[in-house]
Amino acid sequence: MSVFRRWYCRCSGEPRELNYERVLEDETLGEPFCDRCGATPSSDPRHTITFKDEEDYED
Repeated sequence: MSVFRRWYCRCSGEPRELNYERVLEDETLGEPFCDRCGATPSSDPRHTITFKDEEDYED
């Protein structure tokens, strides 16, 4: 079982899933950010970022 965290921003009134920036040197994902307002989980002055943990059950 794995747990995945999905990040959302409510700056538009509706929850919108955040996009992840790609780090060019690696193929790792950077911090998620909102395309509309630019908020990130570490920089959220308007307190619009939320998250939801989803479990992936694998047998």
